[in-house]
Amino acid sequence: MPFKKLLVAYDGSEGAKAAMRVAIEMTAALGGTLLAVWVRSALPHYPETPSEVSEESEAAEAFFAKLGQDVERFAKDAGIDIAFQMVAGNSAQGILTVAKEEAVQLIVVGNRGHSGLWDRLLGHTADRVSENAHCSVLIVR
Repeated sequence: MPFKKLLVAYDGSEGAKAAMRVAIEMTAALGGTLLAVWVRSALPHYPETPSEVSEESEAAEAFFAKLGQDVERFAKDAGIDIAFQMVAGNSAQGILTVAKEEAVQLIVVGNRGHSGLWDRLLGHTADRVSENAHCSVLIVR
């Protein structure tokens, strides 16, 4: 079955950029559609000050805007449209939820992202996605 609807996890890391390049190549070759997703971590559960939550939220929005500029550049360079969205929560769960809601046929992820410490303690996001996805998963090195 050809993959016509792809999702790529994008956090701006080198692994995510490699995954984006592969996802773009596949989308262009197969004539499909591409959705890029960034999963932002949850806001602090116990903020030290009332302004901490708004500061974290503003920082996340600014980072998402920067990632959006990256995605726009990738799309322009490749000559394709790439939809981009942000979800909050656990990285693997966010990717899997969007993939299922959007009925994607292939999830493309880099083998490493920005969450180095948590990856070493809990297992890589790519591993969790590949173990629990409803569809095929391509892990790009």
